[in-house]
Amino acid sequence: MKQKIYELLMKTHRGLLAKTYQQVFYNDCGLSAIKTFEDYLADFYIYLYEAKPKYISDDVKGYYLQQIRDEKATPAWLRQTFKRFLLEENKILTEMCEALAEYRKQLSSVKSWHAPDITLMHVGFAIAWFNQHESSEDRYLFFRSAYKHFIGFYSWPADDLDDKDVSNILGITPGALRTRTSRLCDKVKRLVNELSDALIAALNKKSMETAREIYADLNPDMESILERLLGESERDLDQYEQIVALRKEKQLSCRAFENLDSIMPDSMCSPCFYSISTGEEEYEEFIFKEIPVQSNRIVRMFKELIRMK
Repeated sequence: MKQKIYELLMKTHRGLLAKTYQQVFYNDCGLSAIKTFEDYLADFYIYLYEAKPKYISDDVKGYYLQQIRDEKATPAWLRQTFKRFLLEENKILTEMCEALAEYRKQLSSVKSWHAPDITLMHVGFAIAWFNQHESSEDRYLFFRSAYKHFIGFYSWPADDLDDKDVSNILGITPGALRTRTSRLCDKVKRLVNELSDALIAALNKKSMETAREIYADLNPDMESILERLLGESERDLDQYEQIVALRKEKQLSCRAFENLDSIMPDSMCSPCFYSISTGEEEYEEFIFKEIPVQSNRIVRMFKELIRMK
């Protein structure tokens, strides 16, 4: 599929797509191109290879191209799809650059000790850029830590992989895993501080959509976004099959304990919970805590994650 898309975009219909780029940015729409034609074409290649409807859970590559039944319709379809792609990508790029310009304007107009806080756009950009440019292992470790932080886990659920499991699978010590995760948080922190128009322009369409999913809503569902990114990075790991096998093993073990617990006296506690003594009574509590919903929750928790003052 990669070769087919390459042939279509870079050879067979390159002239058609170049003309479409010219029409969108210089003839019809009067827009300013933030990226070069080559950059947009590279992004379009990735889009055609990876994009699929949200209801498709299977790992299908080149989904939309596969829906074209008549080869003669391919040029017209490519032209229309590329035009929509350019308009959508340019819109998000413009939104992010304008938001950054507004933030810089605020910075220049206030005293340093009253400097405005970072915005959801900073959060969205850093997460999207990191997800696009880092290795599968680094993405997995960072998003695993971020998901745990945002969901409020004190520790991973008993039926999922803990730090020791992950370190064994990756072939590193638990201490090295913690150090590496901490350094990845520092890297994301630097991305926030170094945000620029040039770095924004380095995002491909998929990354821009991830960023927009975060900054376009005052209360984005960060837990779901991070869970998705964690799952994607996990599937990209060479050790993915080992992870799946070990997770299934732990789930079966946990179910066995739960079944055993069901025939034990009420005073016995399930291993998937922990008990907290209140002095007068003892009650069970899930291993995750409830996080209050508020407009600045995402920014606040993100800053806590990357240790940003």
